[in-house]
Amino acid sequence: MKSNKEIVAEFINATNQKDWDRVLTLVHKDFIRHSSSEPKEIKTNIGLVKFHQTELDTFPDLQETIIFAIEEGDLVAARINFSGTQLGQLINFAPTGKKLIADFNCFFRVTEGRIKESWVEYDNLNGLIQLGHYKLDNENV
Repeated sequence: MKSNKEIVAEFINATNQKDWDRVLTLVHKDFIRHSSSEPKEIKTNIGLVKFHQTELDTFPDLQETIIFAIEEGDLVAARINFSGTQLGQLINFAPTGKKLIADFNCFFRVTEGRIKESWVEYDNLNGLIQLGHYKLDNENV
């Protein structure tokens, strides 16, 4: 039997490989993703796949790497590195061709060998600055 950390690692690998059939087998049908960023909530495993496919329209070379993961009961806490070049539209922001490299935090709840729920938080301002969509005023730095 696989550990919950191994299931999360398989999910990240399947997403990187764009193996959507595998993603669907690793995520419950009634999955829910929570975030303070848009989209604030994603429901169902198919909704999650559609979200990741849309993300690839913006960052076609997107790769995520688990930096570390900690498992406790049915929860897995992970620090994940995101890397991708913005070659597509990002909400209202035109493509810049710049690479975004950022770490984010994600918590996964795994039940019955599948990811049932996740909570994802990342630093949007840092991402917009890296991509050239926002500049800090030097007087305020």
